[in-house]
Amino acid sequence: MVRMVADALILGLFPLALALVIATDLLRRIIPNAAVIALLAGFALLWLLGCILDAPLRLVAAAAVLAAGFALFARDIIGAGDAKLAAALALWLDPAQLPLFLLLCGLIGLLLVMAAAGRAFLSPARAALLPTLPYGVALAGAGLLLFPHSGLMSALA
Repeated sequence: MVRMVADALILGLFPLALALVIATDLLRRIIPNAAVIALLAGFALLWLLGCILDAPLRLVAAAAVLAAGFALFARDIIGAGDAKLAAALALWLDPAQLPLFLLLCGLIGLLLVMAAAGRAFLSPARAALLPTLPYGVALAGAGLLLFPHSGLMSALA
């Protein structure tokens, strides 16, 4: 029973929550708190089930990511939803994956900037309608790219 719940959380909750984040951030520039709360609750349940042995290290890493995220939010560089999502993702990824997570976020963010610039070039009137970048897409995309290589996914094998 524990294994089935853990599998459902790892294979179901994580990708579904991030798919929701991508869709809502693209359409409305909002990262739903429900998706972040679901990721937090899923992590807590996996921890209680004994699936996460390095939880204290993950909590410290997530706290550092949250602090950095809110420092960027205070400077109006990212949104609060981005900061919360990045911290929630830090819980699900292995702490050793965080530098690569940041790099992938930057690369996906660059692709988003290039797409927005191309859109502005082709249709300046439409570009003014969406002045912000949906950075939740970069965060969720990086999480989805790295998660198959995480310790939680390896535990399924």
